[in-house]
Amino acid sequence: MFVIHIIAFCCLILFISWKFKIQLVESVPVGSCLLVLLLYVLSFFRILSFSDYIAMAGVLASVVYVLQQSRGQRKEVMAFARRELLSPAALTAFGMTAVMVLCVSGKAVSWWDDYNFWAADVKSLFYLDGFAPKYANVAAEFGDYPPGTQMMKWWFLHFSPAEFKEGMMFAGYYFMNLAFLFPLLKCLKRRNILQMAAGAATLWLFPAVTEVFWCDGCCADLTMAVVYGAFLAAVADREGHGRFFYFGRQALFLMVLVMCKNTGFIWAAFGLLFDYAYQFMMHKKQGADRQERSRDRRGLICVTLLPVLTEGSWLAFCVLNRRVAKLTGTAIQMATGGMHIPAYQEEMVKAFAEAFLKWPLHRWKTIAVDLSPLALYLLLLVFLFLLYKFQGLDGKKAKFAGIFFAATGIIFYGMNLLSHLTIFAVETQYLEPFGMVSSIERYGAPFTIGGLYLVAFFALNGKKPKAGAVACIIFVLLTTDYTSAYRALIDYRDTVGEILAQRSEIVDEKAEAFLEITGSAKKGSIGRVLYLRDISDVSWVRNTYVGFEASPVSVLYGNVDASSMGSQDIENALLDAHAGFLYVDELAGDGESLFAPLLEDSEFAYGCLYEVTEEAGKIRLAKF
Repeated sequence: MFVIHIIAFCCLILFISWKFKIQLVESVPVGSCLLVLLLYVLSFFRILSFSDYIAMAGVLASVVYVLQQSRGQRKEVMAFARRELLSPAALTAFGMTAVMVLCVSGKAVSWWDDYNFWAADVKSLFYLDGFAPKYANVAAEFGDYPPGTQMMKWWFLHFSPAEFKEGMMFAGYYFMNLAFLFPLLKCLKRRNILQMAAGAATLWLFPAVTEVFWCDGCCADLTMAVVYGAFLAAVADREGHGRFFYFGRQALFLMVLVMCKNTGFIWAAFGLLFDYAYQFMMHKKQGADRQERSRDRRGLICVTLLPVLTEGSWLAFCVLNRRVAKLTGTAIQMATGGMHIPAYQEEMVKAFAEAFLKWPLHRWKTIAVDLSPLALYLLLLVFLFLLYKFQGLDGKKAKFAGIFFAATGIIFYGMNLLSHLTIFAVETQYLEPFGMVSSIERYGAPFTIGGLYLVAFFALNGKKPKAGAVACIIFVLLTTDYTSAYRALIDYRDTVGEILAQRSEIVDEKAEAFLEITGSAKKGSIGRVLYLRDISDVSWVRNTYVGFEASPVSVLYGNVDASSMGSQDIENALLDAHAGFLYVDELAGDGESLFAPLLEDSEFAYGCLYEVTEEAGKIRLAKF
């Protein structure tokens, strides 16, 4: 079935290219947005697999579309498809995708945030065929994290529907990132294997100039960065595009951007600021008449409202299903003055200043230049001046982009510092410049990579595109983190055995018995389980690993002190967890007496799954 999906996607991007007269690599991100949004809608109804039928219908519709054309038009369509599919840019993109999928096929989840949410959640999507029902979502502490990147991961996982393959999850993640970078390949004009290889290598290495967390995990920060950069370039890329495509592409990019992560709305707001100001500048420069300005205003309204509606649909779903992230709650506490902030703000500011001014953006040495956040911030402005001087970039555009980068950079880094002084204040790893620069690198990726993306777009579309391409390649080769980029594709293989062994060690025999009895990693889910252990056996690391292994079963954890707790405490814990089931490992002392009042006629037994029901306001347990 995966072949049908791939053919259907190729038909979709070919149709977009044909309809709007753009290169195939330019249609890949547009098609990816449409795919993500389609899967997002299907997820609400837990019918993601219905995409099989949609894919078949899409292929059939494409065949019918071609056959109903006149003979001359059919030849024209087929010639266009052949020309685009065999273009150097498309061949490079297809080759990159194939090599990437092959290389990462053996990759295993290893990063902490993936265990916590990004991998556990997509595993739930895979087994449930969509979003979990109320009080049944895995990774409960990250319940309102948007699912944009998860959709593409699911699509690749669905290529092997009988088995959850972690490598395919990473393939989906990397493809989503590459999809928004592929338009930069359109500068390739000849089928020269060396040029195509250089373009592919540069594209892969480009994100590692400023951000390397994507090389080990599959979080959404890099995806936000490339979508944001593609949006900025789409705003500046109006020549030859009709109004529908010009504003429609922008709307799609922002709809996906806000669905990547909770902070996506910040970058969407920056993007809209850029869009509105850019349109105002161009109208003034070109002397647009009232009708022209009115039409563009309607386009801008759509670009603004559609992402708001998309974000609103997700937030409404989260409210109805009681999905709230830990950081969301922390932010609310902070806003209401109910959060205790540790008194080491001075050390945090000092660490931020040192990291921002001096520390390199990534951990491994480059072959030439290790850029600090400040150095790259200033370089963005220098690059715009050089583009104006040597590439014929319009002076007003260069000045406008420079002011935009300067202002949004100050705003973002100010917000980043504020977040470390408030929301992340309890995370002491940020008191050291090493930990702080890692945070700046990761959360600042939309600004750094997005800014470099727009600069690259200007360089590749200037008066001297060849010189611009060479300059881009040289910059990437001199400043990127080769070690991390190589590890993401190939070098990770040396550690896979160690990662899997570590999992086996952390998930102990008791947890394995729990996983077996709750039916983890199977189609469907019993819902939410409260898993209790003795107070002497506290391990939040093990809990996170067990949660990943248990997905799609939703697991909350607790520890019991039989000497000081009573049955009411157990009842309160079940109510607070909204658990439908209870599982208890053996407790020290007379632990059984805590659960006896919740049973009818049987004795309580450890290592059994109990269904939780409520009768006449009282909690009751029954063996499942």
